[in-house]
Amino acid sequence: MDLEFTDEQLDLRDSARSELARECPPGLVRGVADGAPGTDRFATALTWLGWPALTIPLDLGGLGRSFVELAVVLEEMGRVAAPTAFLPTMTQFVPVVRAAGTTAQAHRFLSGVAAGDLTGTLALHEGGRWGPETVMATAERDGDGWLLHGHKQHVLGAPEVSEVVVAARRESGSLGLFVVPAAELTFKRTATIDPTRSLANVELNGVWVPDARALGEPEADAGRALAQALDYATVGLALDALGACGALLDSSFEVARTSAAAGQAIEHALADMLVATETARAAVYQATAAVSEGHPSAPHAASVAKAAIGGCQRLVTRQALEIHGAAGGPDLRLWVGRAKADDLLFGTTSDHRRIVADHVLSARRARSSQLATALFG
Repeated sequence: MDLEFTDEQLDLRDSARSELARECPPGLVRGVADGAPGTDRFATALTWLGWPALTIPLDLGGLGRSFVELAVVLEEMGRVAAPTAFLPTMTQFVPVVRAAGTTAQAHRFLSGVAAGDLTGTLALHEGGRWGPETVMATAERDGDGWLLHGHKQHVLGAPEVSEVVVAARRESGSLGLFVVPAAELTFKRTATIDPTRSLANVELNGVWVPDARALGEPEADAGRALAQALDYATVGLALDALGACGALLDSSFEVARTSAAAGQAIEHALADMLVATETARAAVYQATAAVSEGHPSAPHAASVAKAAIGGCQRLVTRQALEIHGAAGGPDLRLWVGRAKADDLLFGTTSDHRRIVADHVLSARRARSSQLATALFG
């Protein structure tokens, strides 16, 4: 499954790059990384551009575009290490609400995203695992609502977002998804190598959530919907990291072009960076197409993309640091931090390589079994 951008999508890419150069210059990103405010104006600019509305249905005030259009914007935002909750909102919160929520819940939450009034994220990680089957946080029935207990790790965008979808297991064993206002949760910020975005752990502490904020029909198991939403989240992180790797590659080419000391070793390093980036791009774009079309191969393609971009960022960041040397400056630090931070969320490179390997081995066993049945009955 291949992805070939249309002329309209290419125009969107050019427009996004131009708009981000104006609205998100390096000075803004450096300031946010150093603790200065400045994201409110940028968030307003994103709303004016209509990007939060991209994949929201038309009847909810959105633009009704596909994941491909969003992917174009996500890669460009990764290129500038944009300091915003746009990534978790559009690739975690929106997909999980759309996949698991009722029609009324979709109207309630997604229309707010489209208008730029609401941001969100997903609280899923526990003990280094992120799959629906590994959720240990609990949801206990309490009147016409639920008491949530447990803790979550690595919640991207928290506590700056306005809503958090929390995955917790009911007493019946079914998996529930609960939309909790961020103001009602207890957060502990965690150290991160990407200072442009917030990351926090969440203590649920018996927070109470009304039934209206439990996504889906009463007692329905949300495991399948969550797994589907995780494809968007995984590919979204890969696209963001791809943008960061692209920026590192471009800046390294510029250093080599203007450096009198550039020689054969640097030329070889640049060639390796280019091959790694374009190889990863092919995997990430293939996963983008699979997710956009809802293809059965989307989970496998998402893991291939995450594994590919993880290997790419390791090579690209290492070579970029060597090429830039002491003159790398703060901008290099921001790109490196963004690329490496993306690799740590929703499964590392090693995690997804193992998933891909298991998929390949399972497919081979199935083919061998079919062949044996055909030959020997």
